[in-house]
Amino acid sequence: MKALERNRAVELRRQGKTYGEIIKEIAVSKGSLSYWLKDVALSGEQLARIQYKNDKIKNKFIEFNELTRLKSESNKKIIFACTKQEIDRISSRELRLIGIALYWAEGHKAHARSADFVNSDPAMIKLMMRWFREICGVKERQFRIRLQIHNVETQEEAKRYWSEITNVPLSQFTRAYTRISPTSKRKSGNLAPYGICSIRISDINLITKIKGWIGGFMALSSSLV
Repeated sequence: MKALERNRAVELRRQGKTYGEIIKEIAVSKGSLSYWLKDVALSGEQLARIQYKNDKIKNKFIEFNELTRLKSESNKKIIFACTKQEIDRISSRELRLIGIALYWAEGHKAHARSADFVNSDPAMIKLMMRWFREICGVKERQFRIRLQIHNVETQEEAKRYWSEITNVPLSQFTRAYTRISPTSKRKSGNLAPYGICSIRISDINLITKIKGWIGGFMALSSSLV
């Protein structure tokens, strides 16, 4: 039986059939075909036909992948647009909870005398400035902004950018920090164009209050386990 299948495979191969076409006619593994047909000599015309068929299959595969990618991208855009509409406003209570959660994740908790929040995302910085102002009751004169930048030459541009984002005057910006860590140097192409913004409020009562809120969050999360 195997001899008949092998002879038939050789015959089909000499007709310029691809492995895929041969497997459709003979129930055999691709590994067996490779072994049976390794010494089969083919003419230029046969090789050309096989190459054409293989390229055609390859192109169909590429086309299928591209259609799948486009469908996935379209689906993601629909999901994004629909879910974006679900967040149409933020209540005062929601702002309080969001700010506490973000500070818990990104804020400095070790400081005993000041609240410090650091990030490079302007949208997050805007949200936290709103939280400090509306929920924490921070006075405008209390804000201090310090930047970590990656290019000394862009320092003034970065200050103007973050001044607009935070709505804090340049007079309340402290000296920028320009040192770049070795890790950042290795991925310089991904560095934030305007650096990293640090919001500082020197207020013992405020940082104590924030730590208390975070403690409440931690107690709630423990009870959910």
